[in-house]
Amino acid sequence: MKVKKEKSKAFISFCKKHDIDPDRVPEVMSFQAACKLRKINPKKLPVVKHLPVEHRKRIIADYKLTIIAEALRNNSRVDYNDTNQAKWYALFRVKASTKRKSGFGLSYDGYGGWSTVSVVGVRLCFHDWNIAKFFGIRFLALHKDHHLYT
Repeated sequence: MKVKKEKSKAFISFCKKHDIDPDRVPEVMSFQAACKLRKINPKKLPVVKHLPVEHRKRIIADYKLTIIAEALRNNSRVDYNDTNQAKWYALFRVKASTKRKSGFGLSYDGYGGWSTVSVVGVRLCFHDWNIAKFFGIRFLALHKDHHLYT
């Protein structure tokens, strides 16, 4: 029989502060906690020294966010082929500055009777809105490194 672990006061407080249901979100407050759940060594990061300096933080952030997302989903995966399965992901309003310029720009022009659009990959999607919101807010610094030039 698996014993249900009590969630910390810090976790519950964080969730309540951001209008997130703590009962719907696994307690993963850091990359290190995610690594522990996934049985991954948090010190073994992707080797990026051969990449241009401006891309290194993004690659590391992407790796960390992917590990955190897996831990928050309890290692389950989102099935993009299942149109009956809700999929949630964190959205950001990015206000770039001269110091942190936007890492991407998007425009869209469509025509015809149909289109297919994907705005986020399944690696950072969740089955529950509460988890997606927690993921976006709690790991905002990593999201900034992922989405903005550093």
